[in-house]
Amino acid sequence: MKHWKEDTFFGYQYLNGSNPQLIRQCRTIPAKFPVTDEMVSPFLGPNTTLQQELQKGNIFLVDYELLDGIPAHSICGDQQYLEAPMCLLYVNPQDELIPIAIQIKQKPGPQNPIFLPSDSKYDWRLAKIWARHADTQIHQLVSHLLKTHLFAEIFCVATLRKLPNAHPVFKV
Repeated sequence: MKHWKEDTFFGYQYLNGSNPQLIRQCRTIPAKFPVTDEMVSPFLGPNTTLQQELQKGNIFLVDYELLDGIPAHSICGDQQYLEAPMCLLYVNPQDELIPIAIQIKQKPGPQNPIFLPSDSKYDWRLAKIWARHADTQIHQLVSHLLKTHLFAEIFCVATLRKLPNAHPVFKV
């Protein structure tokens, strides 16, 4: 609870949180996420570039593209919001996974800036909250509901409909 605002804890949650399946090592920056070396070089450390860190395997990407285009509900007349962010993370020399760039929507453009740790404290924190929110949505919809409940339900229903009560698999 004391560390939720820290970048190192944000990165730690990608590996040790409820949904570590989405993080991928990044060898090239996707065109839809136009991060440049100039943008992130202050967060990479001295004597290195984004391209060098990509080649070393120290850059990771979390892309919530699956959420793109899903309409959000209204709750009691209040419009809710759902975005599909992308988050670029870096394993620094201290072996910490830290965020270095976050884009809230999938399509780049002037209405969709890339947020950096050098932005204002509140802008950067809000960008991290959007990424964490998307992570929670993917976890609940895909990892939990789909891959746990709905997948297991197929076997449960088939067992109840097709196997006799005395069958060993039915007993399990």
